[in-house]
Order: sequence, then C-alpha cells, then structure tokens
Amino acid sequence: MPQPRLLLTRPHPGAAQFLDRLSPALRDGAVISPLIEIAPTGVGVDLAPFAGVIFTSANGVAHAPKGDGRPAFCVGPQTTAAAAKAGWQAQMAGLDAQALIATLLGQPQIGPLLHLAGRHRRADVAAILGASGLTVDVATVYEQNLLPLSSAAQTLLNGPSPVIVPLFSPRSAEHFAREASCTERVIALSISPAAAQALEALPLYAHDVAAEPTGEAMAEAVEKLFRCTTLP
Repeated sequence: MPQPRLLLTRPHPGAAQFLDRLSPALRDGAVISPLIEIAPTGVGVDLAPFAGVIFTSANGVAHAPKGDGRPAFCVGPQTTAAAAKAGWQAQMAGLDAQALIATLLGQPQIGPLLHLAGRHRRADVAAILGASGLTVDVATVYEQNLLPLSSAAQTLLNGPSPVIVPLFSPRSAEHFAREASCTERVIALSISPAAAQALEALPLYAHDVAAEPTGEAMAEAVEKLFRCTTLP
C-alpha cells in the first residue's frame, strides 16, 4: 500500500499551526485546502456592561477586542492560551461547549457575560445559560464562509494513496461530505461524534474519532493512524 498522504481542511492559519505539530513524514506532501474561511463581521463590541466574556474558539479571540485583564471563560486549551496571549484573564471552563455550560451553571453569581462567537454555532451557549438564569448576550464577531475543495485536494482524493483527513467541526465534516469527489481511500478522523455523524453515508477506507475534542488529541490520533497504515 502507498504511504498515506494528509489533507488538512482547517481555515488558515490553524491548518499551518496544526501541520507544525506533526512529524516530518506527515508534513511531507501534505495538502492544505481550507473548507471554511474566517472573516470579521466588523460588528462593534462594547465590553463595558459585562463582567467577562465567553470564547468557544480561538477565532473569537482573534476578532475580539484586547482583554486588558478582563475575565474570559474559554473552551479548550488552545482557545484559553490564545485568550491569555491577547490580554484576557483566561480560564479554561471545559473541553467543549457543553462542559463550559456546566461549569458556568455551577457559578450562578457570574455575569453578565458576553459570548464573542462566530455566525454558525452548534450550541447556543447564550440561550442555554440565559434559560438557566444567567445574563448572557452574544456578539457575532466573525463569519465562517464555506469554500470548495481545491483542485490539488481533489487530485489527492482521486489518487492511489490513502488520505488521512482530520475534520475539526460538524460543519466542516458536512461540507467535506458534499465536496469530496472520491472517499474510498479516505481515512477520516473526526473531532467529535457529532462531526463523525456527518460522514456516516460516505464510503470510507477507515474512520476514527479523537479521544478528546482538542488539537492535541487530534494530532496524536493522526500520528497513530499514520503509523498503523504504514506498518508492514
């Protein structure tokens, strides 16, 4: 069997940052074809009425005002690190949105909070917390515009080699399922069961789900899949 190749569909610069985590053998010949383009909405954000903010992705941090020491409740270690770097008093409140919601519901004195988010949100964090008595507003600070797979990506999918495809959200998995011209040699890796569900109808060579919804767990799983596929 030919050595597997890697296809990354994350938006820039996240795809390049993820690639840097991987071993040289995986980086060699990798194709980056973002399925989503992150773009600012240009909405004005007034932080004055809020005791803190919620970040469910590093894209929210990138399109938010500087923190200036204000509290930020974050999903996952990467978003927490990005928020801290941007001047927020960042606290990781869970590995996914559901865990963050549970953490904040355990602290009913917190608030009011502002969720700095993208246009497309799988969990309506503000509505769920609001229904439980917390005061939470949302500001849509970035768009997630869908992009087609590049010709280089389609050529890779139609080639002779197995293709490892990490998918980092249910929306990107759904879009990959629509865009991919050939999936019989795809070794898919989903960040969550929700993302995996979007691929159920595809004819795949193999499919796995990361142990945790984090970049670190995804990188470890990609390396494991690569080793398993290249073993004699």
